[in-house]
Order: sequence, then C-alpha cells, then structure tokens
Amino acid sequence: MSATTTGGVAAGRTVGVLAALFAVSVWAAWIPVTRLGVVTSLSPWDLSVLRFGTAGTLLLPVLLMRWRDVPWRRVGALAAMIAGAGVPYILAFGYGLQVANSGQGAVLGPGSNSALVAVLAFLVLREVPARSRVLGLAITLLGVGYVIANDVALGGVRVEGFLLILLASFCWAAYTVASRLLLLDPLTTTAVVSVGNAVLLLPAYFALGGGEALAQVPAADLWLQALYQGVLTAVIAMIAYAHAVQRLGATIAASFTPLSPVLATGFGALLLGDRVDVATAFGLGAVALGVVVASRSARR
Repeated sequence: MSATTTGGVAAGRTVGVLAALFAVSVWAAWIPVTRLGVVTSLSPWDLSVLRFGTAGTLLLPVLLMRWRDVPWRRVGALAAMIAGAGVPYILAFGYGLQVANSGQGAVLGPGSNSALVAVLAFLVLREVPARSRVLGLAITLLGVGYVIANDVALGGVRVEGFLLILLASFCWAAYTVASRLLLLDPLTTTAVVSVGNAVLLLPAYFALGGGEALAQVPAADLWLQALYQGVLTAVIAMIAYAHAVQRLGATIAASFTPLSPVLATGFGALLLGDRVDVATAFGLGAVALGVVVASRSARR
C-alpha cells in the first residue's frame, strides 16, 4: 500500500471518528430533551410526528432526486433500516423514558446498543469483533445488567421502562447493520428513513385526531422538539452517523455510542433534576470503561 493510499485511509478513518463523536454528542442531549417532552406536554407519538414530519419534509426533494439510487427490491434490509431508526425506536424509547430517568435511559440505551450491533453484525455481515472489543462489550453489559438488577432488588417499578429502552436499542442496532448492508450514501440513507416514516405515520396520526392534541401544546415546546428532533437529531446527526458507519464499519461506529451516557446523565441532571444513584453511577463507569477497552482495536 502506497503512502498516499495509507494517508487517505487514515484521513477517512479520522473523518469517521469525528462524525461518530458529533452524532453521539447530539444524541446524548436527545435523551433528556425527549424525556422533557414526554413528561410534560407531548406523547411519544407527538414526538414521532414532529421528528419525521419535519425531517421528511426537508428531505423529500433529496429522496426524489436520488430515487433510482435506492435498491427498492431489497425490502427486508430497507424495512429494517426504516423501522430501526424510525417510529418503533422513538415510541419504545419515549415510553421507556416516561418511567426511567435520563441516566438510566442513557446507560440502558447506548450501553446495550454496541453489544447488540456486534451480535447482529456478526450474524448478518460476518464482522468478527476483536478480543479487546468483546471484553469491552462485556464490561459495558455488566454495567447495564447492574442497573437493572439493582432496580429489581429494590422493588422498583421501572423494569417495564427498562425493557422498552432495551427494545429501542435493538431497533437502533438493526438500523446500523441494515444501513451498512445497503451501503447507501449518508444523505440518501437519512432521506429514506425520514420520508418513509413520515409517509407511514402522518396520515394515520392526523386521521385519528392527533392534530388536535398538537394544537394544545405550547408553541415553545413544539419548536424545541421540532428543531431538535426533526433537524439536528433526525437529519444532521443521522448523516454524520451514516458517514461513520461507512468509514469505520458498523461495529466500530457503534462502539462510540456508549460515550453518550455520561453526557446524557449530566444534561438530565441539569435540565430535569434527575437523580444519579449509586447503581446508575456504576453503570456509567462500566460503560465508559467498556468504550476505552473496545476502542483499542479501533485504534489498531
């Protein structure tokens, strides 16, 4: 391999790492922003409409221009990609955050996602994780398991919320692997997800009277969620994450997502006053350590 080729590969990986870090930072704040919405004036269905209604409208021209680039005959992979980052993900995470706080949601969501992506990538893409990555994922799952076990031992009532967040994490893992399998460019990937979910959701939502519910929501809440959910999270961060998946691979890109729990927990404490108990703190520590260990193979 020539020096030019080596330099190009290194530059591409650097861009992928920066894209992953940007997306993770945006999604870290997404957890408390979403929790703010679902515990005040909006339902997870409302958030889904604001997210995909905004993003779908913005990206419809993109999808129309790139219609022929989409492999429409690969129905299974497209369905997994659209649903994995779409309404099922938002509903599961949103209803989970009505029960779990920001710190718990951050540990259980991004924390378990990397392990689920590694399993699906092995089964579907035949990406074999390095030993250090397996060890890092095991440490991460230890933190996730401890948060759940502690709540069960104390007789908590959040287990249902925990399971919903884990379901959302599985949905996101399916999206990650499907987008890697299809190898669409990042903007087209985001357009397919956003427009596809908007077309499926909006007619049913408004036919069932959802517009009346939105009309009762304060304008400031609507603008906050529409801009954060529909522009920053669903468009800009999604494009950045798709770049990371293309340049780094599904497993390595997903290994950055557990970095968000620490940021999300801090945002949750500042924005919502969510308490960080000992179990959540242990989970955060385990997730952070797992990222450090797993990223050793990425650096190599």
